[in-house]
Amino acid sequence: MPNISIKYILSTLFFTVFSFIIFQGCDEKKDNGNSGKGSDTVNTNLITKDDIGVKVNLLLKPKVGDVLSYRMNAKTTSKEKSPMTQDKEITSVQDINYYYKEEVTEITSAGIVSYKITFDSITIISNLSSADSSVSLTYNSNIKDSIYSKPDFLQYNAIMGEDFYARVTPNGEISDVYGLESVYEKMFKALGDTLTKEQKETLKDSFGKDAIKAVLQQQFQMFPDNPVYVDSSWTRSYETQMLIFPVRNSLSYKLKEVKEDNKQTFLTIDADLAVDFIEKEIKDKDMSYKVEDSKTGGKGVIIFNITKGCVTKKETNTNLDLTMKISAGSQSVKTTQNVNTELIVNLLQ
Repeated sequence: MPNISIKYILSTLFFTVFSFIIFQGCDEKKDNGNSGKGSDTVNTNLITKDDIGVKVNLLLKPKVGDVLSYRMNAKTTSKEKSPMTQDKEITSVQDINYYYKEEVTEITSAGIVSYKITFDSITIISNLSSADSSVSLTYNSNIKDSIYSKPDFLQYNAIMGEDFYARVTPNGEISDVYGLESVYEKMFKALGDTLTKEQKETLKDSFGKDAIKAVLQQQFQMFPDNPVYVDSSWTRSYETQMLIFPVRNSLSYKLKEVKEDNKQTFLTIDADLAVDFIEKEIKDKDMSYKVEDSKTGGKGVIIFNITKGCVTKKETNTNLDLTMKISAGSQSVKTTQNVNTELIVNLLQ
């Protein structure tokens, strides 16, 4: 078996975070509104009935002062077999739990919601194994052991207990993350305040607002601009990159149910994902990469409390099976990879 090291595991930790972006995506939309608090509402006006059926305006409309506690579990299991692994199958599992709170601090006249966000704890369990050996790593932000002090976990340690903010549009898209200055200062201090200005900017880019936004966007559900009838669907598509290949992601959502429970209204939304490779062969000066076979897709279920304006539960699963040929001159090798991602978001209170 190839030499499996802690460093190898650490290099794959962020893959868990970005594996789930494919199920949400990011539109390049910006919303600006004037400051001012919105009025409290139970959102009964968002659901109407006509000759066609029950129609829902899918909007994020919480109340100022609401405090929400979440647990987000992101798990990625990948299997790879290639010359790089000496043609032995290696299985990698990364399991991350985020615990955090959100407080609604402001709602603008345009409906943009500002949240104050605080991470309470993050735990990571990573394991890399083959048929004859394995190595594992465990990180817990609440336990200051030898792993806690490793530079690889610097960003997690720095964000613990530090308040920062996110702006979210009425359609559920995070438009901005800000107020991270204290997080960066903790990171710089942990490195002994020896960094140059350029090095500090590089460190901020590696753990900037885009990375945090990518994690938090998994909790918020992005909605269409127009009302949706029960049992009807809407779609979104966007282009991104899978490994080195450009792909088009097509998401299909269906509003399955509107249900009353304890004077609150809950929506059940089903989601399906299809992925198409825009290009299956990429060439550079010395190498060529070709997708010879691929199977991709995903499913999900979202429970949204439209009365409180928040996701109460979300479960998504995506899967990738890929066979790729890598060539350099007259030589070529094949690699096979399977990646399964699971995301579970639960509102704790």
